[in-house]
Amino acid sequence: MTGDDSTTGKAAPAAAGGDDQVPQGGPAQQEMFPLTDVSREGGIEALLDSQMLEVDDRLWDGDSAVGGLTNVLYEHIQENGRTYHRYKEGKYPLPNDELEQDRLDFQHKLYRLSLDNRLYAAPIGDNPRNVLDVATGTGIWAIEFAQEHPGSHVVGTDLSPIQPTCSAPSNVTFEICDAEDEWSFPQKFDFVHMRAVVTCFRDPKAVFAQARDALQPGGYLQLRDPIMPFKFHTPPPEDCALVRWNGLLREATARIGRRWDNAQHYARWLRELGFVDVREHEEAIPLSPWAKSRRLKYLSLWLQHDMVSGLEGMSMALFTRVLGWEGAKVKEFVEEVKKDICNPSIHAYGAGVLVWGRKPLEGEVMTEPKHSAESSG
Repeated sequence: MTGDDSTTGKAAPAAAGGDDQVPQGGPAQQEMFPLTDVSREGGIEALLDSQMLEVDDRLWDGDSAVGGLTNVLYEHIQENGRTYHRYKEGKYPLPNDELEQDRLDFQHKLYRLSLDNRLYAAPIGDNPRNVLDVATGTGIWAIEFAQEHPGSHVVGTDLSPIQPTCSAPSNVTFEICDAEDEWSFPQKFDFVHMRAVVTCFRDPKAVFAQARDALQPGGYLQLRDPIMPFKFHTPPPEDCALVRWNGLLREATARIGRRWDNAQHYARWLRELGFVDVREHEEAIPLSPWAKSRRLKYLSLWLQHDMVSGLEGMSMALFTRVLGWEGAKVKEFVEEVKKDICNPSIHAYGAGVLVWGRKPLEGEVMTEPKHSAESSG
């Protein structure tokens, strides 16, 4: 979603599946997503067109009639050629424009590929009644979960109104809200899903505590996040731009109190919050096809495309707002970092975790094992 077209929504994607194309060379979006083609038609304009026509005898006052909603939610902040959320302006440093939305949908496909095309790993059963997707982004996970579980009702929440407004399945709804505020959902959930939220919260453990309180006894919380910044399997060259980017990212996120390496603590935090059956799977995917594993070579091409297309968005607000860089300098530096990401002689990789835990049943007492981490990849 960009600039003047900031009020348009997205059509719900078809159910995922079929043959996956390796994203070498960054093919057109419709080629990469033949089964998850996302249009930008509809949105608030289609919603307004669908309303019953009645004559309003009052004089038209756009600002008081709908302007408040439009200004607060749908007119995004424009900065350095990107757009950002206006609701709770400045809390989330990544953009919400069409370029970023396409990247998020691409990233969703990568997440599914790394889980053998599954949407989740927690043992939630076949028919969870109420499901919550926190920081839903474009809503693609919530939509596909709703399609695969027609008996479930899925709620997706986010700071940005970039989800479909008219074409989502009838069993999914979207709400614009801040997960760091006090939760006030009227229903209890059987499954709470959070993914790629490492960039979102000042105090992730407090958000997880609210998720625990919002769960039914026996319900599951699943978390999946990278541990940023990137790591190196072998020592990088001395003049490596990616190493410098890592350091600048650490500095900027530390200054704003929103560290991007918190995922390493997720499993411990869930245990401390009283979750049981906590499981942690460690993940590592190369940024270029330098690993021997054919599977990792394949996944590395997807992660590389994801990072190359998202690097500017990940950097721009942090480097300009926090570190005081000019936008042009950020763009120039990002191009240097992209070269290192694509260089197979630089053995960089993205580390991450997939963690889930269960809220105990009433009166249930269980002893957790001291260590339950499992490596994958």
